[in-house]
Amino acid sequence: MRRVRAAVAPAIAGAEAAEGLRDALESDWALYTPQQAAVVTAALFAQLNATRDIFEALRRLLQNAETRRETAFTSEAAYRLTHAAAAVAFACNFAPGVVNALNACPDLTRLPSNAHETLAGVATLLGPAAKVMENHGPGEYPEDDRGCGCGCEIRFEHRGQMWNFHRGNSSWDLVREQDGEVLEDGSTIYNGWNGLGPTDSTAHPQHLMALLRAKLDETS
Repeated sequence: MRRVRAAVAPAIAGAEAAEGLRDALESDWALYTPQQAAVVTAALFAQLNATRDIFEALRRLLQNAETRRETAFTSEAAYRLTHAAAAVAFACNFAPGVVNALNACPDLTRLPSNAHETLAGVATLLGPAAKVMENHGPGEYPEDDRGCGCGCEIRFEHRGQMWNFHRGNSSWDLVREQDGEVLEDGSTIYNGWNGLGPTDSTAHPQHLMALLRAKLDETS
C-alpha cells in the first residue's frame, strides 16, 4: 500500500499543480518576458514527456494485473492508453519549435534592478503629484534583511486623501496616511495595510501600478 500511495499521491499533486499554474497564468502580469514564458513552456513539455511514459507504464501495469487474473478484458483500456501516449508524443514534437520561438522574441522590458528603481518607476506612473520621500543619498540603495527595500516612500493624494506607497515585510504596501499613528520616536505605524501581492522587490512598475489603482478603487 505504501508503494500504491507513492504512485497515486504524485499524480494528484501534479494535477493540482497544473490547475494552480493555469489559475496563475490568468493574470495579465503572470509573466513579464517571452523568455519567462519559454521557461514555463519547456517545463510543461517536460511534464508531457513524463506523461507519455506514464501512460505506457499504466498500460503495462494493467496487463500485468490481467496476467495475474486480478482483472479482465483490458484490451480496450490498453488500446486507449497506447493512443493517448502516442498523442502526447506527437505534441512533444513541437517542443523545440515553440520554446525556440519564444526565446527568439526580443525582450524589450526594462525591469528595475533594485527596490528603489521599482519605487521610482511607480512614482513616475503616478505623475507629478507623487512625491518620493528619500531615505538615502543618490545612488545609495541599501537593502536590509527585513525585506523593507531601501526605506524610501511615495506620498500622493487620491480623492482628497493622502496615501503612502512603500516596501515593507518583503511586499509592496499601500496605506492611507490618516490611518497612521506617530510614535514617541517620530516613526509612524499604520493600521489597514493593503498588501499589493508581488513579493519581488523588482516587480514591473506597471504591474504594481495596476494593482495600486485597483486597491485605491476598492478602499477609497
